[in-house]
Amino acid sequence: MSHSPVARPVFAGSAALALSIGLLAGCSTTTQPSAQTTTPAVASAPSGNVRVLAVEGPETDALATEAAAFTKSSGITVKVDKVARDVWGQRKVAELAQDAGTYDVVFVGGGDDAVWTLNHAHVKDLTPYLGAETVGDIVNHDLFTTKAGAFVGAPQYYNFPVTLYRADLFKDPAEQAAFKAKYGRDLAAPKTFDELVDVATFFNRPDKGIYGTCLGGVDWSVFLDNTYFTYGQDANYGDLATGELTLNTPQQVKSLDYIKQLTGLSAPGWEARSFFDCDNQMKAGKVAIYQNWLYAWGTLGTEMGDKLAIAPPAGAKTHLGAMLATIPEKAPNPDAAGAFIKWMLGDEFQLAEAKQTGNLPVMQSQQSGAEFAAAMPDLDMLKSVASRLTYLHTTWSGELSTGVAEAIAKVNAGEMSAQEAAAWLQDVKFAGRKAIE
Repeated sequence: MSHSPVARPVFAGSAALALSIGLLAGCSTTTQPSAQTTTPAVASAPSGNVRVLAVEGPETDALATEAAAFTKSSGITVKVDKVARDVWGQRKVAELAQDAGTYDVVFVGGGDDAVWTLNHAHVKDLTPYLGAETVGDIVNHDLFTTKAGAFVGAPQYYNFPVTLYRADLFKDPAEQAAFKAKYGRDLAAPKTFDELVDVATFFNRPDKGIYGTCLGGVDWSVFLDNTYFTYGQDANYGDLATGELTLNTPQQVKSLDYIKQLTGLSAPGWEARSFFDCDNQMKAGKVAIYQNWLYAWGTLGTEMGDKLAIAPPAGAKTHLGAMLATIPEKAPNPDAAGAFIKWMLGDEFQLAEAKQTGNLPVMQSQQSGAEFAAAMPDLDMLKSVASRLTYLHTTWSGELSTGVAEAIAKVNAGEMSAQEAAAWLQDVKFAGRKAIE
């Protein structure tokens, strides 16, 4: 999530959301994953070549660069195909639904593709390749395990939304006194969304060139904002137990309300911006507080110094950002692929990646390790978020995200109330649909 798909303003008309699962949604009639439950028969150490499919971005850059160390130690040659998101979506379908047999490792989106992968992708159980001990050490490994017990996707890293705010404003004694007089509590990073709205309202001073917050209005960006508020209320878009959609709920109504309130506290022109544009507004001193992905802390922190502070995201749960490594059923060299994924989870790569990207390592032992703590000053705070991560509970996130973005546009334009928009999503836009298809 630290690189941008093509952005289009949601208020410029209905737009197709270019998130990772969009093309996979059309393949939801494929069979259940066939889990390998016995140790692969390997006469000798894995050898040969590993071809990897991954989407463009800094995490993939780190993987491709550091893979030279794996090749040196194993003798296995690694070729990482770094492709644009639309190409990635097409090739994922070919490998995981149509059994093309081109790639040994295919990365899927942990926040958007996981439920589709668990229910429909043709992938192997990774446990025989990694070992039960390694799988057990992966934080949140249960989120990527099928009902039959197959562990089908290994996270490369963990990324998630955080709260970024102007430390210089929050530390100002005059601001602190004024806030406490108005709201009856200390000025601090919000733990709830109502507190977030209060802080943004307090600092919203357009006449002085500062706005309370920044939300992006392009379709994929505004949908991600909706996930922050929905997950933060410990809610989701579908019920995994029943397979039903859960769009017309009090939590979804509240999510739509939060977005309307906070877009009203954003600078004019927010409709055409993404969260990457919000980074620039924060850097320019025009924003008091906003939610963005963890990458922004590394991007802005070095430039803003002690003017910027970070805190855990508000709410109960938050959006899981990760790429999951899978081995397709028709992978040409699955044994070498398994060795590659096991190396990816090891301390050597996880430490190098953490230093290069600022993302959280995925192993429990690493999140408690002294070497990782030394490399990541915010490790204790970041790992406290790891147990709160969740993902989209549908198998067709592309269509869903476009529909939710359309509902947000209707609410913000005054065409519907939040209650009406939530009902429209459930009963009109997606009438007769199931969350798990």
